[in-house]
Amino acid sequence: MSMLLNGISGLNAANAGMVTVSNNVANAYVDGYSRQAIQLATAPSGVKLVNIDRIVNSFLNQDIWRAQSDLSAFMSKETHVGMMEQVVGNESLNLEAAINSIEDAFNAAMSSPADPAYRQQIVSTSEGLTTQVSQLNGALDDLQSRMANELSFSSNEANSYLTRIGEINEQVKRSEALGQPTAMLRDQREQLINELSSYIAVDAYEHDDGSVSLSTSNGAPLVTGTDVGTIEVVGTDVSVNLRGRTFAVSSHIGGRIGGILDALHEVIQPQIGSLNSMLADMADKVNLALSEGVDLNDDPGVPLFDYDPINPMATLSLGPDITPDKLALGGRVPDGMGGWIPEGGIGNNSNIANVSEVLSKATVDYSSIIGELAIFSQQTTSGRETAQDLSDNAIAARDSISGVNMDEEAANLVQYQRLYEANARVISVAEETFRTLLNAF
Repeated sequence: MSMLLNGISGLNAANAGMVTVSNNVANAYVDGYSRQAIQLATAPSGVKLVNIDRIVNSFLNQDIWRAQSDLSAFMSKETHVGMMEQVVGNESLNLEAAINSIEDAFNAAMSSPADPAYRQQIVSTSEGLTTQVSQLNGALDDLQSRMANELSFSSNEANSYLTRIGEINEQVKRSEALGQPTAMLRDQREQLINELSSYIAVDAYEHDDGSVSLSTSNGAPLVTGTDVGTIEVVGTDVSVNLRGRTFAVSSHIGGRIGGILDALHEVIQPQIGSLNSMLADMADKVNLALSEGVDLNDDPGVPLFDYDPINPMATLSLGPDITPDKLALGGRVPDGMGGWIPEGGIGNNSNIANVSEVLSKATVDYSSIIGELAIFSQQTTSGRETAQDLSDNAIAARDSISGVNMDEEAANLVQYQRLYEANARVISVAEETFRTLLNAF
C-alpha cells in the first residue's frame, strides 16, 4: 500500500509541476507576471505539495518603481521644457528679431532724423514688438494652463490606481485568511504600483497579512491596509488627504506630477521671470535714453514704452503720449544755466546711438535667455537618457529572477514529465505486485 501511496503522491507532485510550468509559459509575455515554482516536502506517504511560490524579490521591485518614477519625471520635464523651447523659439514669436527691427528703424533715421517716414517706422516696429510680446505671453499662459490641466489629470489617474490597490489589498487579506492562492492578485497589485509610480514616487512595505502600505518618498501615507488617501494638486502644491488628515508633499515628488512641477519651478517660471526682467529693463532704459534727448519741438522726449511692473509681458504697450514727432532722436547739452539746449542744429541725431545701444544689449540679453533654455533642455534630455538606462537595468535585473525563461521551463517540463512517468510506473508495479500477492492464495 505504501508503494501505491508514494506513487500517487509523486504523481500529484509531478502534475502540479507540469501545471505550474504550463502556466509560466502561457504568461511568459504578460507584463508584470512573476514566474511560479512548486515547493515540495517529504511526507509520511511520499511527497507533498507545500506551496506554489511566486519568484519575486521585493528589493528589485522597489528599484523598478524608483526607476520608473525617475524616468517618468524626466520624460515629463523634457516634454514641457521642449514646449517652452518651441514657444520662445517660434519664428513668429522671436523677440530678438522684433527688437532688431526697432534698432534698424532707429539706425535708418540717422541720415534724416526729422523725416516723418523714418519716425513712423520706429513707432510701427515698436508697436509690433508689443504685439509680439502679448502673443508670446498668451502662448506661455496657454502652456502653463495646459500643465495645470495635466497636473489635475495625473492626480486623478494616480488616485484611481490608489483605489484599485486598496481593493486588491482587501482581496489578498481575505484570500490569505482562507488559504486561497494570491499569486494573480499580487502580480496585479505590483503592476498597479508600477503604473502609480509613473505618476508619483512611492515606497512600499508588505505586511504579514499580505496587504501593502504605500507612502510618498517624503513619508506622506498613500495606502494603509484598505485605507486609501487622495492626492491633491492645488497650483503647484501637492498634498495627500488620508483619514481626515492632510500631509504635504514638498520634495522628492517624482513621476509625471514631479516632472511637471520641476519643469515649472526650475525652468519655465524662472525663464518667464527672466523675460519679464529683460523687457522691463529694455523699456526703462529706452525711455530713459529718450528722456535725455529732444524731439522735433526741442522738448524732452516722452516714454516710448509703458508697462505694469507686476507683469511686464502681459502689459507692455506704447507710451500713451508717444507720436512720431515726439521721438527724442536729437541730443541735448547743458545751457550753462541749469537747463538744456538741443545739441547741434538741423539733422541732430546724436541720441539715436544711445537708444540703439540699449536695444542692442536687449537682444544680447534675450539670446542669453534662449541659450540658458537650450542648456536646460540638454541637461533634461541627458537626465532622461540616464534614467532610461537605469530603468532598463532594473527591469532586466527583475526579469532575471522573476521573468519566465523558456529554456528553463522546457527543462523543468521534461523533468516533471519523467517524474510523472516514473511515479506512474511505481503505481503500475504496485498494482502488479498486489495482484501477484492475491493470486498466491
